[in-house]
Amino acid sequence: MTTTALSDVEMALRAEMVHCGRLLYDRGLIVAGDGNLSARLPDGSILMTPAGLAKGMLTVDDLVVVDLDGQLIRGAPGRQPSSERYLHLFVYRQRPDIMACVHAHPPTAVGATLAGVNLAEPLLPEALIALGPIPTAAYALTGTPEMGAAIAPFVADHEAILLAYHGALTYGATLMQAFHRMEQIEHCARTLLAAHLFGGARPLPPERLAELAEVRRAFRAAGRI
Repeated sequence: MTTTALSDVEMALRAEMVHCGRLLYDRGLIVAGDGNLSARLPDGSILMTPAGLAKGMLTVDDLVVVDLDGQLIRGAPGRQPSSERYLHLFVYRQRPDIMACVHAHPPTAVGATLAGVNLAEPLLPEALIALGPIPTAAYALTGTPEMGAAIAPFVADHEAILLAYHGALTYGATLMQAFHRMEQIEHCARTLLAAHLFGGARPLPPERLAELAEVRRAFRAAGRI
């Protein structure tokens, strides 16, 4: 496969995916070969990062294209789709509005799942507006369709999900939006950890939480989040 034969839309998505992979690596949200990214192409197929390669060091030629069943459509010799493609594909099948997914291993947020700390508790105003409550999906064996079943209760109403003992999944209208949501998950977890070190977080009163929920609804309606 040569990138010279690809459409301008796909080439732009490939460049953005490589860029987001480097951002994830630079921010410490993935290491080594961890994590994966994907985006929906105009024909309904899915552009995806390959298995086994460091996502912070990819080129546009490393990326592969799969169908909604996870079967390889095209890719450079030796490149195979991520073993965690079923996680992404479940989202695309359930949410036609979603155009991109990011799976990473944000360390503080993953640490919260190991400790049984729930990030769905409404504490941070910015996180509540941008992400809403962040649920934690039950543990599922990586690289299996079980991962889709684990996130099934949350996909319709959330765009940011923690994966118990494993990582996090975010998705949105663009790869950059999905990346920013992943960044916000880790920032939220770090802030809550700092609050714990200072003696514990104090929740906002219910009337203030209701105000934030209204702001989130208005922002969503206006396409701002």
